[in-house]
Amino acid sequence: MEQLNFEIELNKIYEKIGKAKFAVLATSSQNKPTARTMSIVFIDNKIYCQTSTEYVKYKQICENNNVALCIENIQIEGIANIKGKTIEQNKFIEIFKENHNGSYKKYSGLEESRLIEIIPKKIVVWEYNSNGTPSRMFLELETKKTYREMEKYIE
Repeated sequence: MEQLNFEIELNKIYEKIGKAKFAVLATSSQNKPTARTMSIVFIDNKIYCQTSTEYVKYKQICENNNVALCIENIQIEGIANIKGKTIEQNKFIEIFKENHNGSYKKYSGLEESRLIEIIPKKIVVWEYNSNGTPSRMFLELETKKTYREMEKYIE
């Protein structure tokens, strides 16, 4: 297990997350997992998206706020918080409108629209080195630990 510099690796990952426009969001409650692609924005080291109070994901988050996201080769476990009506969240609206104008126009102003804030707790990144050797890098945000584990593979 290779130890890494937490801040350096976290900043690299946050840069990639910040450029992402979409993520798959997985939620679960009452032993029923669901997943869907979401339009996202990254603000102050948190991931934001919007949903309707009428949707399954909203109801699942209200019952169980442990969620997971996948952005390309980046897997994120986090805590989701409902932050109120989407249209009242000025900083989010400004960035969301710029990146997802169609979704902003269609959904952000709806009475049922709510902002979801996701606070990352653990990040796992699948990587391949220059020789093609697979590994996973782990970042545990609460303990500020990061390390890399080599994966088994067939040559």
